[in-house]
Amino acid sequence: MSTSVNADSAIPSSLVEDGQAFYESRLKTELEPNHSGEFVAIEPSAARYFLGQTATAALMAARNAMPESQFYLTRIGRDAAHKIGGHGARIR
Repeated sequence: MSTSVNADSAIPSSLVEDGQAFYESRLKTELEPNHSGEFVAIEPSAARYFLGQTATAALMAARNAMPESQFYLTRIGRDAAHKIGGHGARIR
């Protein structure tokens, strides 16, 4: 399996695909009932994940435990970790 790299962010596309698959298959039903709205940083090749109330907290926990790894970040129970827009974008 080849790994392509997004030149803008230098994150292998396989990390995103593997992270999403790991979340859907192994974490979704376990985490959503009690951790909805929290963040999870996933290292899919090691089958490890780290929770946090904020994206920074989840990533800091992950980085402290696995300093050489990259992580897939998502928000539990949401379609995306963050949204762009909101009230400020609607002011004319």
